[in-house]
Amino acid sequence: MALCSYQSYHCIRKTTAIVMGMIVLLMASTASANRVTLVATVNNQIILSPANWSIFKLSDKELQEPIATLPRLTGTVHLPAGQYRATVKQKHITKQTEFRVESNTDRTVTIALD
Repeated sequence: MALCSYQSYHCIRKTTAIVMGMIVLLMASTASANRVTLVATVNNQIILSPANWSIFKLSDKELQEPIATLPRLTGTVHLPAGQYRATVKQKHITKQTEFRVESNTDRTVTIALD
């Protein structure tokens, strides 16, 4: 009987540790990644022709590679809190804007191409 209780005790401890780890990971991913919707417009209307988005983190002065790219006219990325620059290219037009992502806040970034 004592052996059964000892095994049950360790089984419960392992299960509790796994569940707690999953909760911590879920909370960390929720707090660190916020949804950012990217929209390109012409005449205040969402464009329907192809466009390419690049997202750069402004704190990475030496790193000039984008941290995210989207090969479509609109889309959503999940970014941790911080300062960013979004660049959108469509045909021969390139526009950009800087924006801030705050914790637990969804955001829409709109760039007018006209």
